[in-house]
Amino acid sequence: MNAKQTAAVIANTCRDLFSMGIVSFHNHPRLIAGSGRDLVSWPTRGTSDASMHEFGTLDQYLAWVRDGAFTCLLSDFSLIRASYECMGSATIGHSLLYWPCPIDFREGLEDLDELCDGIAMCIESVHRSREICSLTMRAPMRFDFDPSRESDDHPLVHLHTQFEDARISVQQAMCFPGFMKRVLRTFYRNRWQLSEIDSIHEPGLRHQDGQCEPPTRCFQITWS
Repeated sequence: MNAKQTAAVIANTCRDLFSMGIVSFHNHPRLIAGSGRDLVSWPTRGTSDASMHEFGTLDQYLAWVRDGAFTCLLSDFSLIRASYECMGSATIGHSLLYWPCPIDFREGLEDLDELCDGIAMCIESVHRSREICSLTMRAPMRFDFDPSRESDDHPLVHLHTQFEDARISVQQAMCFPGFMKRVLRTFYRNRWQLSEIDSIHEPGLRHQDGQCEPPTRCFQITWS
């Protein structure tokens, strides 16, 4: 798929999941054309510098939500970010993040402002905010496909979790619908009709296979 097709697949998948009640907010993908390389990513209002915050912190989650720097939020406010780099019809890189909402709220939220206020309150004082929400701090999971940096210590496709520098080798790259299906089937098995989710089409993802074998004596993930 080229970049325009990839963007359309992301937008259509988010729309379908919204109609099922799985997604609560979603942004239209942003397409950035380059010289031979095109990037499909999420929009951002750019009101804060999320890069200054460490991986997996409440401050980083809050900055991304405030900036609208996400692909979609699930109904429990877990955050999804998806970006793909394309060269012609080939995918030459991706970053796919699933971040379970790090806070459980006692009552339902009306909008993103209430979500941000609750997170900011937790950052200020977990103790003072306990009547409104509780801190869970479940770890984000980011699946990167990065051929340009592949080496013996940097698997072609890998999972970041817990630590930014941790890279767990993953079997292969994923299209966006395939990624969403695996998130939902793994973490939300009893919440929605899986038959509806499985009906979402997974387009083929054309990319070059890597040359390096997975690192030895390291965790590895295989999926089908």
